Amino acid sequence: MADTIISYLVSTVGDLLKQEITTLLGAKNDIKDLASQLDVINAFLRDSEGKRDENQVVRELMRQIRDVAQEAEDAIEDFMLDAEKQRRKNVIGKIFNTGNQVANLHCVAEKTKEINKTITNIYNNFQQYGISMNVGGESSDPAHSRLKASKSVQRRRRDVEKDMVGRKDEADKITTKLITGTPELDFVSIIGMGGLGKTTIARKIYNDVAIRNHFTCRGWVFVSEEYDTRQVVLGLVKTVMPERAPEALEQKSEEELKDMLYDHLQFERYLVVLDDIWNPEMWDEISQCFPDGDKRSRIMITSRYKKVADRVCPDSDLSLRPLRFEEGWELFSRKVFRGRPCHPNIEQLGRAIVRECDGLPLSIVVMAGILAGEKSVDKWERIGKNVNSILAADKTSAEILALSYHDLPREVKPCFLYFAAFPEDFEVPARQLIRLWVGEGLIQKSRERTMEDIAEDYLENLIDRSLVQAEKFRMDGGVKTCRIHDMLRELCITEAAKENFLARQKEVNPSTSSPSNPRRLSVQCNVPNFILRNSSKLKYVRSIQSFDRGYTSKIAKMHWKAVSDGKLLRVLDFGSITVEEVPDEAGDLLNLRYLKINAPSLRQFPSSLLNLWSLRTLDMKSTKLTNVPKDIYKMQNLQHLFLSGAVKFPEPSSKQSDLECSLQTLSTVAPGHGTATLVRMGALAGMTRLGLSDSSSDADWSLLEDLHKLQNLESLKIASQINDSTILRKMDSNWFPASLIKVTLRRTKLNSMQFEIFGKLPNLRILKICNTWSNLMFRGESFPKLQALYMASVTVQSWELMEGASPGLERLIFDHCDFSCELPHTALAALAYLKDIRAIRPYGSLKDSLEILKPMVDLDKCSIVILP
Repeated sequence: MADTIISYLVSTVGDLLKQEITTLLGAKNDIKDLASQLDVINAFLRDSEGKRDENQVVRELMRQIRDVAQEAEDAIEDFMLDAEKQRRKNVIGKIFNTGNQVANLHCVAEKTKEINKTITNIYNNFQQYGISMNVGGESSDPAHSRLKASKSVQRRRRDVEKDMVGRKDEADKITTKLITGTPELDFVSIIGMGGLGKTTIARKIYNDVAIRNHFTCRGWVFVSEEYDTRQVVLGLVKTVMPERAPEALEQKSEEELKDMLYDHLQFERYLVVLDDIWNPEMWDEISQCFPDGDKRSRIMITSRYKKVADRVCPDSDLSLRPLRFEEGWELFSRKVFRGRPCHPNIEQLGRAIVRECDGLPLSIVVMAGILAGEKSVDKWERIGKNVNSILAADKTSAEILALSYHDLPREVKPCFLYFAAFPEDFEVPARQLIRLWVGEGLIQKSRERTMEDIAEDYLENLIDRSLVQAEKFRMDGGVKTCRIHDMLRELCITEAAKENFLARQKEVNPSTSSPSNPRRLSVQCNVPNFILRNSSKLKYVRSIQSFDRGYTSKIAKMHWKAVSDGKLLRVLDFGSITVEEVPDEAGDLLNLRYLKINAPSLRQFPSSLLNLWSLRTLDMKSTKLTNVPKDIYKMQNLQHLFLSGAVKFPEPSSKQSDLECSLQTLSTVAPGHGTATLVRMGALAGMTRLGLSDSSSDADWSLLEDLHKLQNLESLKIASQINDSTILRKMDSNWFPASLIKVTLRRTKLNSMQFEIFGKLPNLRILKICNTWSNLMFRGESFPKLQALYMASVTVQSWELMEGASPGLERLIFDHCDFSCELPHTALAALAYLKDIRAIRPYGSLKDSLEILKPMVDLDKCSIVILP
């Protein structure tokens, strides 16, 4: 969209003007003129917020601005790439390429003149149609002011809202039917229009303590209109059998997955939720997966259509009612005022808005998102009048959703439209999304904050406005995955197409109505075939994401060659499709910022990738690499490197004694000499996430002694594949930096003294211990900020919890743990903030010990769930 491109260009042109090379052929003067023109257009774009849909002429001029901005972006990025190539050549290469350099400068000068002339014509159109070019700065409307810098991301974590507004009678009715009734397999169907809250009430019931205690096994899967049977079954297998390795499950056929699911469920009292079913035939395709063993198992579905419920089980449906007015007002108030008092005039206007929403929760939540934090009575009056006119014309919420989108700050809008790239009901990993936004150039640079922190603010903004749903949360309360409601997704798709922001390709041969030159492609068909048949359209594409649904074709050399013609490509995601090889052609993608590949047979790091000097994120988790070449240090912009297993990192040469890496994420690598040298020489000063894993006895774990030099390190993972008990034997409290927030230990044995050392970390919030044995020692005042303790397949021999230790502990998770000791009952019951204790298949004395703990705690404040 024009706003994002112009903002990006203002920054890019500034960088370009700093290069002395542009003084040749008078290009610098032309680029200066362009910079000045862009500043004026940028001011106009700010001032025109909210007015573009009111005037057809303004809409047309906006289209012209967008087109000319894209032309300028192409020309300038093209030139800057060539300039960077020239800078990296040796002296002889520069001499022989002087002619090409002059020609390139001539081209950019001529292109810039053409663009300046086009912009002048746009100005003339403004004057001809009497459109004001107010360049006095930001719009005075508070709804369109820029986002203020928020507090540190680490201090701003959300509490998951557990209370559902209203519908207690319906929730109780469904819960009773699930728990009581026939011992045979039975069904409950929740039916209602989109946005009525079907998923919300189902999720509330699914997570209810009584339900969790009653069923030994629970599973949830989103189905959606465009479902894939294998993906539905795979999703259920992953939720009911979380201990299974996801990589192994991905390799199984649909029939194998169905058999696995049936075999597992036949011994369980299970609850399965099939959320958002559109097609009755879908049930026929998976019904054989669910055994009926007279164990009081239940299946709950949500759907917009009664015919779906009738196919699954006639007379099993509950038609969800709209919210009553007071329920709607409570929901609205909670979202807008958050317990704070409001002006009487605003309350009156708010109640009028809620009445016009006709009890539709989605409409209420979206309107609340627009008005949250708004104190201007005039603004409330304007919104109230707008809502009334919209709902009077059409009783759907489509217009309300559009209003919510248009009210977004201009810098956040493209991030919202980016959700159009993902398939329906797709659960988007939040951190991956943030890295994609950064790679796409949707996040502007800041001197004070990292682009990732700014991007996380934008995601929180979208969630706060209820435009995006936080689906899963990390143990520290941060968003782990998110998704978007179907109705909002349709809005994203429509607006993204209108702005030529992104095109979804669901067919190998796109229809004639598809955009001819889309900037971004979300390929949701046979990816290799699409690339070959549409290679001519890839020249100026900025990103390609693949969402391949079970096709057997693979990415080979010819596909890389076709993609490499798009030399301005910023994002390439081949994560959902198998890549056979990474040939030399991949090294031509010099503008690439984000690359993800799924190459399970790849054992050697592709030398072509070392040429990608612009790359910020390289995700090669789905490979079998054993080492990384020394030339990796030439990739000085690389910030996030994801590898699989114990990959050996190279030792810097003597010439690289002053090496400074940009790496913020490195996971996982072997604790070898290369990694140890990098740590000791201070080359990883900006590292925030580090994952270490050994695969042999020659690992150099001495690097742990120098981790204190990584003063920005927040997350540390230490894993031993050979159950090495000596890794932490000589551990000292001075080894680790005070900045650590999360520590994960896997197959590293912990005695009480070693455990105490982690208790001295002043900012540690999450501790995960897996596949080992441990003696837990919580001395007084230890673990001062610990919020969550997660243990999986751990044998606990002793546990001492003294007064004053871990005062802020909130969650205890025991997954397949074996206790040969009692829990510290009295000490646990005294923890003021403890709210969630969960044991999955407990062994030894753990189950009985938890039963003893139950009457000692307030179960209204702290749930204790035991899943046998």
